[in-house]
Amino acid sequence: MIEIICAAIAAAATIICAVIASGQKKRDAKEELRAEQRSKEGRLQLKMIDANAKLTIGVALALKNGHANGEVEEGLKAVEEANNEYHTYLEGIALDNING
Repeated sequence: MIEIICAAIAAAATIICAVIASGQKKRDAKEELRAEQRSKEGRLQLKMIDANAKLTIGVALALKNGHANGEVEEGLKAVEEANNEYHTYLEGIALDNING
């Protein structure tokens, strides 16, 4: 009788450990996804800052020289590309959240 009780307790403990491990794997996967999203967002923010700097330099040179020499257009293009990538990233996050 004692062996049966010990076996039942061991089986219950094994099941509980398996459930806990399964939950931990799911939490780890979600955390990894969040880390990847934060990393991508950080890179996009740096790209947006760089694009803004290019545009600012272009405008400053245009004001200094009295005419635009292509720097403004280059900066505007960089800003537009960075904004498009960022909006695509945000749409992807929204779709991921909707799909669960």
